[in-house]
Amino acid sequence: MTVSPVKCNRPLALSFATVLLALAVPVSVSLSIPFAAAQDAGKDFVPGIKPVPLSPPQKLAPPTASAPAPAPLLSAPSVAPAPTLVVPDPAKDPAAIGKGAPLLALPKAPTGSSPGRGSGVQVDSLQTIDPDTAGTLTAEHGGFGVDMWLGTDRAIVERLLPKLPVNASSVTMRGLMRRMLLSVARIPEGKTKTASLVAVRARLLAAMGDPVAVNTLLNATPGRAENPELVRIETETRFLANDNARACALAGGEIRGQNNPFWQKVFLFCQALAGEHDKAALGVSIMRETGEQDEVFFSLIESLAAGTPPEIKSLTEPTPLTLAMARVAKAKLPQDVISTNRPGVFRTIAISPNAPVEIRLEAAERAEAAGALPVDSLRQLYSIVSFSGEDLANPLSRAESKGGPMTRALLYHTSLTQTVPTAQAEVVARAMALGREEGRYSSVVRVFLPVLKSIPPSAELLWFAPEAVRGLLLVGETVSAESWFALMRASALFNKEAAQAITQLMPVVRLMGSSEADEWHTGKLSSWWATIKDRKGAGQDAALLYSLFDALGEPVPADAWSKLATGGERRMVSMPEAALWYRLMEATDAVSAKPEKTKTASANGVPFEVSPESGDVVPPSTTVPASAPAASALKPKSRLAETVLLALLALGDDGPAGADSLVLRQVLISLRAAGFEKEARSMSVEAVLAAGL
Repeated sequence: MTVSPVKCNRPLALSFATVLLALAVPVSVSLSIPFAAAQDAGKDFVPGIKPVPLSPPQKLAPPTASAPAPAPLLSAPSVAPAPTLVVPDPAKDPAAIGKGAPLLALPKAPTGSSPGRGSGVQVDSLQTIDPDTAGTLTAEHGGFGVDMWLGTDRAIVERLLPKLPVNASSVTMRGLMRRMLLSVARIPEGKTKTASLVAVRARLLAAMGDPVAVNTLLNATPGRAENPELVRIETETRFLANDNARACALAGGEIRGQNNPFWQKVFLFCQALAGEHDKAALGVSIMRETGEQDEVFFSLIESLAAGTPPEIKSLTEPTPLTLAMARVAKAKLPQDVISTNRPGVFRTIAISPNAPVEIRLEAAERAEAAGALPVDSLRQLYSIVSFSGEDLANPLSRAESKGGPMTRALLYHTSLTQTVPTAQAEVVARAMALGREEGRYSSVVRVFLPVLKSIPPSAELLWFAPEAVRGLLLVGETVSAESWFALMRASALFNKEAAQAITQLMPVVRLMGSSEADEWHTGKLSSWWATIKDRKGAGQDAALLYSLFDALGEPVPADAWSKLATGGERRMVSMPEAALWYRLMEATDAVSAKPEKTKTASANGVPFEVSPESGDVVPPSTTVPASAPAASALKPKSRLAETVLLALLALGDDGPAGADSLVLRQVLISLRAAGFEKEARSMSVEAVLAAGL
């Protein structure tokens, strides 16, 4: 006997359907007035505009034979449809107010349709917009361009894009990822699979802890309300932002018609928020009967009804829903909640009052380093920490024996209370050194920047000048850095240590693009090597620096390399998988390839040229050279976005600071080939500062 699949699932479906009917919440309905009813009432449908009287349709006669026929079309040019402007409706989405540039999405290419040829007016069906093309950044506003996936197969994108290292703390990597994920672009060619690329992009932005970017991308996506995956991403993003009301509104529209455990849990949580604890308890009983075993969720629901905070012993994989429930229930978050590696979750933990201050500090530092938390929020969190009198009296002593977020908070508190510039400089220098040791140098510089800028250069602080120059140039404070550099130059005339400090600093300043190093070149690296060769790890530092200059197009002299060749022991190097590495080099060759030269031929003794792109015949005088700027602008780079994607995957979560010099060299070469010169130089700066150069 054949059994209907609907009947097989009937007990589960009926159980929750019964709950929904019994526990249904009121839904606001927008009523519309029919146009005919408004006319019958003798009122204007729109104020100030009278209804147009309707009359029987007139019979239209065909055109007379004397009417001139339209000229035949030799060929119908293929014109890409213009991008569709998608403007958020503030009435429906208040969060979209003031989001900046218009939101764009490219329409699908027409299939199987041809314009009318029998009249002067061409008729075509309205084209639908593929959600996967949606975005908020055009090429003019920082996007990668509509042809960024040119030459890349869709299967590769679907396989590799979800692997983006969104947990990396590199500011440069984060900027590239954000631009890629928000770019308006045509979908990659190839067989379409079930994966929704716009959903993958939105989920990655959410994992990065960028709720604004998630919101703008969703606003730009047509038909997002019909995509359950997009609705879920938005719901989880609302929970992470402590916007439970909007999240529950989204859940109310999704719970009907599907039997997904996620929406069931959200619906029960929203019932508990509304005070309907009996109904929520009934739903929990049904979920237990169906085999659900999420004890953390069940304990949180029960605690909301009882009004007493539950005890959560472990929460190694906190979800947005769990964090939202724990905050409402005032449940103390356990220590292992920060064992996750998601910047978006770190941001939520950092602003959660139900987490211990030590956990909040750790989460806040990780979130700020990954760009998910504003630096002002981290400063505020540092300021609310209380310390003992002993710690306040000896902050540098504690910093020597202990590290971690609490010590950095103590140093920040001390730097604000100190009034003597020398004491401030000692505190800031120790904080920077501690940040470098623990892989958070850039974050420390951003936090202490107001204090750093307030310290005036003086002869007594000559020892602090190199550290001040590095930190100020890292965040783009060139004017302040020049004051410290002037101090060093003046002191170098009679101070040997100051002259040596300048020699050590010049390669870094050159990488940073400062005008102070305009006259410096890689031929002076021998002098630099003489000042650092005796310190620990000098060979690796030099290899890193030389590799960076070579990748950025500033060749290093052969004698500089020869001084590093010792034939020493082999060392372990972390390399990406071989297939990804070879594909990166292949994509780099493709993205850096120049357009082919036009082919010259002749007809009846008259020379002409054939364009390799279009095949059109053009006179030689009208051919644009391949090297001309206009020609390069007309021909998009092949595999541009793929090159950036592969480069980011090659770096991984450790970013430029943790990459081997050979891996980082190839990544920089690939980025420069794709046209990202500025980003390649920024990555080199991140690497040398993390290495302590």
